[in-house]
Order: sequence, then structure tokens, then C-alpha cells
Amino acid sequence: MVKHKYEPMLNLKMRRISKGLTQEELAVRCKISVNLISQYEVGRLFPRKKTLEALAEALECDVKDII
Repeated sequence: MVKHKYEPMLNLKMRRISKGLTQEELAVRCKISVNLISQYEVGRLFPRKKTLEALAEALECDVKDII
């Protein structure tokens, strides 16, 4: 069983899905890898501030809405 270091970013996943975006599409918009999006959503990694801002911009919301 894989232990997670961080809480899964379920708000990120729900925002992404509500916008009709795949992980791949969001990754391209944020100029990061698909693997990172996946890691954030399941809680294995937590994005840096710059990446959080890019995710929020791509999803047209505030950072607080995705964490």
C-alpha cells in the first residue's frame, strides 16, 4: 500500500473535471507533466506556489479553491 504524504487535492480534481479537462490538457496549460497533475491529485506531492498559481489560472479560480 502506498502511503500519501499530503492530503489528496480533491478540489483540484473536481475543478479540472468540471471544466471538462483531462489531466493531459491541464498539464499542457500549466506547462508541467501529466505525472505531476496525477501526483497532486492523489496526494503524493504538493505543488509549489508558482505551480498552484498556474493551476488556478488554468482552471479560472483562486488558489484557495483548489487546495
